[in-house]
Amino acid sequence: MGRPKKSERDAASTQELLFRKALELFALRGFDAVSVRDITGSLGLNEATLYIHYSSKAALLDAIFSRLEKSLINPGFKVPPPEVFKGAGAFDPADFLLEGAERFFNQTDKETLLTWRLLMTSQFRYESARRSVKNHLLDTPVRFFSAILENMQAAGRIPSDVECRSAGRIIAALFFDYSFRANLNAAWGEESKGDFTHLAEDLRFFIRSQESKR
Repeated sequence: MGRPKKSERDAASTQELLFRKALELFALRGFDAVSVRDITGSLGLNEATLYIHYSSKAALLDAIFSRLEKSLINPGFKVPPPEVFKGAGAFDPADFLLEGAERFFNQTDKETLLTWRLLMTSQFRYESARRSVKNHLLDTPVRFFSAILENMQAAGRIPSDVECRSAGRIIAALFFDYSFRANLNAAWGEESKGDFTHLAEDLRFFIRSQESKR
């Protein structure tokens, strides 16, 4: 496959500029308060340019949520098979979950933070935002943690009588609480190290309570 032509590269670059500027403005002002003219005008482009790349302002909003799913959610929520847990030596379920969490949260960047803010302000008015919050911020983590616990259970790493679905909901709630606090802090330029420490403490407490069933 040959290199893209200059015109193709320029088009892709313009589309990315529109995407980033729209995300910034939507997150800071709210979707309804931003017009197509606001987006294109801030980039020195005419309004027609946006419609070359996106069918509407709403389609641009959908593209923002879709990118979050493809770049962070799908790659970040992969469940290791039971063999991974069977083959491990000394194993602490809390350590495993916290190490994964640290890797996941370290992937977040300015674009992710802006998208999170946009989701929080748009979920009550726009179906695409509501769907993203429900699927990716609420349901996916529950399924993910429940499946991890089931595989740990199959590998004999946690007691057989642990109710994995219920435990997965609790763990997902702990991580959501941390995510919300971390993104709120980031919006105000504050650190979240203390919040991650609290997450670790709460998670270890919960895991120990499940292990005591042995």
